[in-house]
Parts: sequence; C-alpha cells; structure tokens
Amino acid sequence: MKPITASCYAIAEPSRLVLGNRLFSHTVEGRFTVQAAQENLEGLSEPFLSVVARAVDQQDERRFRIWPGLPVVEELSVNAVHSFPLRGEHWLIRAIRLYTLTDETDTFFTEQTCHLFNGKAPMLQGHLFFLENRQDGSAVMLMAKAPDFYLPALRVERGQAVLDAGGCGVVIGFCRIGACERLCRDYLRHLHKPSGLYSMSNTWGDRNGWSRVNQDFIRWEIDATHALGVDIVQIDDGWQTGSTADLSLRDESGRRMFIGDFWSLHTGRFPDGIAPLTAYAAEKGIRMGLWFAPDSRNEFALLERDLSVLRHAYLEWGIRYFKLDMIHIESERGVGRMLELLRGIYAFGPDVSVQLDVTNGKRLGYLCGAEYGSIFAENRYTASGNAFPHRVLRNLWMLSRVLPASRLQFELVNPDLNRECYAPDDPFAPVHYDMDYLFAAVMLSNPLFWMEMQFLSKPRRDELARLMPVWRQHRDTLGRADVSPIGEKPSGRSFSGFYVQSGETVYLLLFRENTEEREYCFALPQHGLQSPALLASNTDVRFTLSDAGVRVSFGKPRGYALLIARCPCC
Repeated sequence: MKPITASCYAIAEPSRLVLGNRLFSHTVEGRFTVQAAQENLEGLSEPFLSVVARAVDQQDERRFRIWPGLPVVEELSVNAVHSFPLRGEHWLIRAIRLYTLTDETDTFFTEQTCHLFNGKAPMLQGHLFFLENRQDGSAVMLMAKAPDFYLPALRVERGQAVLDAGGCGVVIGFCRIGACERLCRDYLRHLHKPSGLYSMSNTWGDRNGWSRVNQDFIRWEIDATHALGVDIVQIDDGWQTGSTADLSLRDESGRRMFIGDFWSLHTGRFPDGIAPLTAYAAEKGIRMGLWFAPDSRNEFALLERDLSVLRHAYLEWGIRYFKLDMIHIESERGVGRMLELLRGIYAFGPDVSVQLDVTNGKRLGYLCGAEYGSIFAENRYTASGNAFPHRVLRNLWMLSRVLPASRLQFELVNPDLNRECYAPDDPFAPVHYDMDYLFAAVMLSNPLFWMEMQFLSKPRRDELARLMPVWRQHRDTLGRADVSPIGEKPSGRSFSGFYVQSGETVYLLLFRENTEEREYCFALPQHGLQSPALLASNTDVRFTLSDAGVRVSFGKPRGYALLIARCPCC
C-alpha cells in the first residue's frame, strides 16, 4: 500500500496532541503517545491517517481519522463531551436535525438558528451544528454520528460550545461561511467513496406483499426489468419459510422473532432454489438482491446465525445486494453489534452492497455507520394514497443539502395504479406525471422502481425511454459528483432542481412543478458555465445563461430538463 501523503500528521507535544493536514490544525489538550497508520476500511473509504492516541497518565485511548485534502478530523468515540472555544460575540449557530422513522413523518430535515449573546446560547438539538463567525467569515462544522436512540445536543456557555454526542463519533470540520453543507457531503464521500449509481426494482411497492413472490413471478420480473434497462431485481419479504405476519412469532414487547428455520428457503415458492434465478438474471446482465431482517433482540444475540444466512445467499445464490430491515437498536452495545454485522457482510467480497432501511424502529440513522451501504429512505404507496412525486422530490432535495445523494435510495411508483385512492381533483396524484419525470425526481439517488415491473404499461415504458438510456450513459459520473439543491424547495408548485458537479463537468437537473409560470431563473453556485446542451426532457425547453444563473422556460407543467455544461473555472 502506498504511504499516505505527508500532509496528514499527528504530533504529540508535551501538553497537547496536534492533528491536521495542509488545510487545518486541531489541538487536543493532554499528554499522549501516538501510533498512526494508513487505512482505507478495506477499500470502502478514501485512504486516511488512522491515529491512536493513548493518554500518558490514564488508561483511556482516543482514535482519530484524517483525510488528505479534507479540512476535517473525526474522533471515533469519546467518553466526555466535546468543547470548542468561540472567540468573539458575532456567532450564528445552526442546528440541523435529520429524521428517520419515515413511516411516521414526511419531514426528514429541520433547521434551527440562534445567535450568541453575552457568551451563551440556548441548547440546540440535532445531528449537525454549523458555527459561523460573522466577524471573520470562518465556520466550524460539528457532526454527531449518533444512532436513532440518542439525540445530540449543543450548548454554549462562557464562550465555549459544548457538544454532547452520547459517546458517539464526532466530526469537526473547518471552512468558510456558506461551505458547511458542502463540507458534510465531502466528508461523507471520503468516508464511503462513491461509485456509479444503480437502479433497482422491488415488487413490495405495489402492496401485494408476499402473495405473488415465487419462482415464476420473479422470472417475469427479471424479464421486465431487463426490457427497461434496470440493473437489479430485489426479492423482498416472502422468499423465506417464516412469515413476518405470524403474530405468534413476537416477544413480550411485540417485536418479531426470527427463530428456528425462519430463514430457510420457502421451497414451495422456489422449488428450484434461488441460484437458477440468479443465473437467468446474469444472462441478461441483471444482478439480484434480497430482503433480510437481522434479529436485533438481545443486542443481536443471533448475529452469527444471521451472518451465515447472508453468507450462504452470497456464495450459493449469487446475491450481491442485501436490504436490512426490521432492526431495533437501543444501546451502545447494540450499535457495536450492528456495525459488526455490517463489517461481516462487507467481508463477503468487494461486490457486496447493503441498503439500510430507516423507515421504522430505532436504527443507525443517516450518519452512524455511514461507511456502509446506502439508505433506503421511505415507504410510499399508491394503495395508501400517500405516494406524491413532489414530496419524494422534496425529501431528496432537502437531504441532499448535507448528505451525498449517491448514498440514498428513493422510489418511483407505478402512477397508474390505485387512482381511486386519490381525490379526483388532486393535481399532485402520481397519475398526472410522466414516467420519466418520476424517474428524474430520484435519478441522482439510486432509483428504486417500487413496483411490479411486468405490469407497467407500454405508454409508461415509452415515456421512461426518453431518459433511462441517457441516465445509464452518465450515471457513473453522476454517482461520483457533488450534488447540491438549487431553486425553490419542492412544494408541488415550485421551480426546483440540483446542481451536479464532477470536475469541469456540470449537470443541471431542473424541474417545473405544477405551476402556471413557465419561466424561472435558477441561481447557480458557480459562474462561467460554457457549452450548455440539453440531454433529456419531457417537454420543450429553452434556456439562456447569464451572470444571474440559468433562465429556463418549460413547455408544460410537471416538466423536467437535464442539461450538461462545462465549468473550466473549477
């Protein structure tokens, strides 16, 4: 392994530890001995300097990570609270809270602000804290990598910002005002370096549950998925012998128990096994995924059993994508055991991937264990009348402020199903949207076709064909790019979009929602774009660049435009 760049350092001085690189320096008070080495988390992360600092006069040790070219230091865990001095009176503090349990809420992101006054500020709770010094323009980003069962808090007293992260990992970043969100995304892309995006189908979205899951049905899904150019077919609940609907398989607190032969294959539904389906899919260039629910009772007491089930699926059935669901974590040990499970899964091979469901229960959340897998963000169903395209777009738009879009998975539904579940005059019902618009709304995440693909109508497939081939051509670049929201927050009647930058290549994904206004000027984070061209749209689009941004005219409501340009100034 090549040595890490010399810009990263950890220096034990007589009364302090100094950590940093060419972009920043961070001091930890105390006397330490230091060991440092290069690591990359078995290839998941960009290479970083791993630092173990042991206190000379105590038994405790502290662990840090530093990446070259990134003004960030991560401390993996700490027993005490973090304290950071705020010099001067002109500080604005922003606290961002990220919400999981998305089956119960459609607000994934909230922000509070307060000003420092007389050296103090009220307590703020959240996962990200941006401390902005309005006097000199500097800013500090604090990220608390806490799981769902603990909500971190920041308080300021006597000019000291004190972060209580509950003993979980903390990330400290240094930047200028206005750059904190970008620094969050940059750090998370270093922690889990992105690759190209993937598309996946999962039949659960049509709400037929396990009633149709069987050998022939999955083969038909593979055929339909292949015809549309989707990458992965994931088999959801129903492939196994045990039933998640069996109320007798619950403990005294009502939590599901996966005991006995629960996770053996249901041979009545799959008499020939899963491996022939995987081989059939491989002939068509399609990979296979599987839903699974680790038994998290008693702090994952059956972890080795669960790992063996997944290892068998990986080795014998050729499964490469595992959706993990129905998890409940309520202790620090439970977090450690869940991370142990994830490390075990990723040890199967370099081609394995995990989708972490955050829709229910207390789980790792968006930041704890962020080096592993992608986030399955939400369940929305036409059968429940709660699948609204503008809300899906809004949730991705909001989360992409601070999270890499490439680590998220958002859904698109079959818009023609269950029309009776929506009010006849509801302009936001899925049926009013083109299929490629629905795909565009989630194409910067890993798009999930939350449907039985074989029943998607030919007109809808034809609409999708306007965009899918273009997305497949550019998805590797899109997956590695930095994605930031632009325009207005999606509301169903807004102009919204994303600015996507990968080196000198810039994409603009722009939306006219259901508004009578035809034209809008999108302010851009960078000036000097050159050679703009239209890659795909579902309507007539005209656009002009100026110092103010890009002015776009859409030919109809519920229209989108994907543009590509160069930004040689970057």
